[in-house]
Amino acid sequence: MPIRDYMKNANLKFNGKLRPRTVTNGIVLHHAAVQRATPQQIHEWHLQRGWLGAGYNVYVRKDGSVWELRPLWAVGAHAEGVNSESIGVCAEGMYHSSDSQPYDREMPRQQFDALVKVVKDLVEEYPSIMWIKGHNEVQGSATACPGSFFPLQEVIRTATNSLAVKEVDVMKKGDRGPVVEKLQRLLIELGYELPKYGIDGVFGVETEAAVNAFKKLAGLPQNGTVDVTTMIAMAERLLQSKKALKQENADLQSRIQAIEKELKKTLESTNAALEKCRKECEERNKGFVEFFRLLNQLINEVGEQSGV
Repeated sequence: MPIRDYMKNANLKFNGKLRPRTVTNGIVLHHAAVQRATPQQIHEWHLQRGWLGAGYNVYVRKDGSVWELRPLWAVGAHAEGVNSESIGVCAEGMYHSSDSQPYDREMPRQQFDALVKVVKDLVEEYPSIMWIKGHNEVQGSATACPGSFFPLQEVIRTATNSLAVKEVDVMKKGDRGPVVEKLQRLLIELGYELPKYGIDGVFGVETEAAVNAFKKLAGLPQNGTVDVTTMIAMAERLLQSKKALKQENADLQSRIQAIEKELKKTLESTNAALEKCRKECEERNKGFVEFFRLLNQLINEVGEQSGV
């Protein structure tokens, strides 16, 4: 269902002209950082910060009601670095422990269900969405938002599982779900890092680029899709890599054994030489002892004969 069919308009007055968002790549999830707040209160707080007004696009209250704060089409003021490419969705509540104010340890069911519906409907309405993150997961952010008690992964998993592709013949940009996660793990295993989004289960620009890089190496058409031929090629390359690694380990073990054998041989030879040297020294010492014994005896005999 389009979100506009059930989202309520808070009729907020903004202190300036809002800019339209030209691209929508993601959704950022927030908490309000207070247990209770009306849309108007959120708006006033953000005006006091010198902003144009409420920075979130969508506000989901604990009773399950969904409100439009900043227009859905507008650039938000909710997550520095991604405001121009994302929709800000905020949940009423304080979902992080605090010594200065009461906080929520559990999200009400009606709010959770509404939040899941909002995320699901936004993803369907904006096919370009490639990622869904908590505010604290946005690169460069320094915040606990949406809080340790916010059911972030459960919301994302519940909202996207219904969109997941269970069995596919072809994967392409825009697909999402466990099958895409498996593809991303395989790409990383093959050496194609996904540094920005990682294993997020979304076939976005980064995954597409990694797929095309592999297909170029494999001599396949670089059309950004993953079909049966691509998967077979990936499996074969991974098998070759593992065989090469196994052979490398075997060669290394063989070299280690050869070195150990050589060291043992050298040590045995050294020990033999040392033993020979020791015996020679003992024989020489015995010779010196006998020589001095005879010399002393001769001196004594000569002394007796001379009457000394």
